[in-house]
Amino acid sequence: MPTNGRILDRDRTLRVAGAQIRNVVGDLAGNAEQILAAMSDAEEAGADVVVFPELALTGYPLADLVLREEFVDAAAATLDELARSSGLTACVVGTIARVHPRRSWDVRDRDVAISAAVLFDGQLRGVYHKVMLPNYEVFDEARNFAPGSRPDALWRIGEAIVGIAICEDLWSGDGPPEAQAAAGAEILLVPNASPFHQEKPAGRRALVTEVARRNATPVVYVNCVGGQDEIVFDGGSLVVDADGELLYRSPQFEAECFCLDVPLGPPRPTAGEPTTVHGRPPLQRRQLPAPPPAPEIPADAQVWQCLVLGTRDFLVKNGRSSAVLGLSGGIDAAVTAAVAAEALGPENVLGVAMPALGSPDDELHDAELLAVGLGIEYHAIPLASITAVVRDGLAELLGGAPDERPSEALAARTRAAILWAISDQLGHLPLATGNKTELSVGSAAVHGDMAGVFAPLKDCPKTLLYRLAALRNQRGPAIPQRIIDRPPTVRTDAWGELPSYAVLDQIVERYLERGETLEDLVAAGFDAPLARRVLQLVDDSEFQRRQTPPGVKITTRAFGQDLRMPITNAWRPYATDHGPPVEVPLNPVRGDPPGAE
Repeated sequence: MPTNGRILDRDRTLRVAGAQIRNVVGDLAGNAEQILAAMSDAEEAGADVVVFPELALTGYPLADLVLREEFVDAAAATLDELARSSGLTACVVGTIARVHPRRSWDVRDRDVAISAAVLFDGQLRGVYHKVMLPNYEVFDEARNFAPGSRPDALWRIGEAIVGIAICEDLWSGDGPPEAQAAAGAEILLVPNASPFHQEKPAGRRALVTEVARRNATPVVYVNCVGGQDEIVFDGGSLVVDADGELLYRSPQFEAECFCLDVPLGPPRPTAGEPTTVHGRPPLQRRQLPAPPPAPEIPADAQVWQCLVLGTRDFLVKNGRSSAVLGLSGGIDAAVTAAVAAEALGPENVLGVAMPALGSPDDELHDAELLAVGLGIEYHAIPLASITAVVRDGLAELLGGAPDERPSEALAARTRAAILWAISDQLGHLPLATGNKTELSVGSAAVHGDMAGVFAPLKDCPKTLLYRLAALRNQRGPAIPQRIIDRPPTVRTDAWGELPSYAVLDQIVERYLERGETLEDLVAAGFDAPLARRVLQLVDDSEFQRRQTPPGVKITTRAFGQDLRMPITNAWRPYATDHGPPVEVPLNPVRGDPPGAE
């Protein structure tokens, strides 16, 4: 357990441990085992208190699992067992707690709260209920949980007056941390389940610093780690002093327990009587050596680690350890294969090249080189004879050969059928290789490129994939350079060729993640007909996206739980205000928009 002996005021400190655990939704026994191990480590380190993440015992997010009475009862029973096992280190454990008897099987009943249970010396000493319930992005807490009603609750741990806030309580701007500090809190302990996206680590750091400075109170911010369906918790727990200066930062994307002495400053007057957890005087103890905070990870490396952890945990937490995917000689398949090989081990990944009639020989060769470079198993299954049977049947039905684009989709769906057949025989789970840009504009084949149980790159813009490939190759040339250098093309059934991904990715990001309008895009330098066309493609492709498997969220707005649009949706203000669609120009941008490549 890393420890930090830095003390700014040697007269008064609180020795705080944090347990950045890798829990699993619904695995009460497994999560409790991790909690018990961290409790033991904290006690051995002489900690006054150990803080666990939000819903550490149950996992997060629970969605409608919290409506299952037997699950709520089992969580309460497991918490009682943890309480009986607690020693002389106070434990702040994230869990759920029933706040009134269940009246009906109805989400409107909301009889359960997100809570932090305080355990000490074999007993449950009290419970804090989360006050601020988020209802945006991937969060649905206001749908399922009851809010707490005591934002100013205080706890006495040793000589310290402690406030406890849970995740969103900190983000609200004027919530429990402010109420607790005003009531006399000398330190804030904050359990969190804060999922990753590219802007989140910097946002967390700024938030924790601001809260500490605004309230002149140290903040201990403990996050969980691990993948849960589409979201990944990246850890990166933080401890700052009352001036917002960093005392400790946990590593991202890995579990860790830490312990440090946090300076409290002079005593403060309190409003009301805090709940006493324990009132023992500070122990006489040796100051511990101070390790440096974990180094910050570069932005693209954070994304890479997020993809690896999200893919690994999706398979492993669901009882699987191997995957199969199609290898095409393209960048999407290459990066997906590289992520899978690192997530599961190359010996647990099967890559299958399935060339259609007329597929370039160099792409097949690159697929084989990729498999060799990654160390994964490789096989080739030509599609020509398989698709010929279907094409002949279609020709008889249609009175002629199928059009080129439907024929390409047929090949993609045939590949998907082969991957599922392999899965049925060998148990490997198929991975989809589609990226966010193609899912946005509908250029991926439904039940073809998008088929699989998990799509690691679902939220990755196309241009990001080239950076990720280069990043992976810094550890050795696993991805052939010709795959990285091969110019990509994008086509859609509706509109034919579109502009470069450098341009397309910018429009998609501005529209989906920033909420920009056609007018905003034109003001930024994009050609109006092109921008209108892309917006229409994005909106018209919602039905396709509903067919896709879950995938790792890395951006501020991801398809799935995060970005929810109706399939049947006639709202097209850009078409109404700016005339009917026109042909997409080959040179779509007046000059280069910011960041174009």
